[in-house]
Amino acid sequence: MSEQPSIDAVIPLESNPEIFTEFASKLGLSPLLNFTDIYSLDDPDLISFIPRPIQAIILLFPITEKYEQFKDSETVENIDNSQIVWLKQVVKNACGLYALLHSLLNIPRGLIVQSSPVDKFRSEILQNNSDPVKLVQNIAKDMYTSFGEQGQTEAPAAEDNIDLHFVCFVKKGDTIYELDGRRNGPVKLNENSDVNSDLLADDTISKRVKQYISLVDDDNALKFALMGLTPSMD
Repeated sequence: MSEQPSIDAVIPLESNPEIFTEFASKLGLSPLLNFTDIYSLDDPDLISFIPRPIQAIILLFPITEKYEQFKDSETVENIDNSQIVWLKQVVKNACGLYALLHSLLNIPRGLIVQSSPVDKFRSEILQNNSDPVKLVQNIAKDMYTSFGEQGQTEAPAAEDNIDLHFVCFVKKGDTIYELDGRRNGPVKLNENSDVNSDLLADDTISKRVKQYISLVDDDNALKFALMGLTPSMD
């Protein structure tokens, strides 16, 4: 039997906690966790409603020329997957999938269902048994399209050029990373964070988001969205 062709482009995901939670559950996320909207990183009252601890944060933001210049000026970390799992994006418009995988592949293994797709994915990456590119393409081929067609807004075509992008923030030990498949590796944001705290315990993420907001004009200022991977309240 001939090998099936790889997927080169997908329908973009909507920044919707229900979609991301359902997708993550299909991949192997524990039912103890789900994605939830984060409406503020500064307002104590709004933050108090967020279930804690937060295992990962996904940011949607507009790509601008200023952002591209900023991105290209930053240094990425040269580390291996035993420290933190990072994936290079090779599937067009799949930044939502890469942000989701970056979240699931870097949270404690006990929060992932054993023998699930993402559990097997992580094992194969850590053991260098499989090509991560093909693993992502297989997930995109098997699951992605149905989730890309969900949501409250009309889904664009897979080949469309989209100016919105997802990245993921995770914490390993005392270090907070930004994981973005459009870069060439992880970005280390803070390596002095309390090992017993979560991603919102200090202002690292807030500063980063404000930095990105400063790179857009007024027309794009409302195109930001945040989701956190938190304990389920069901």
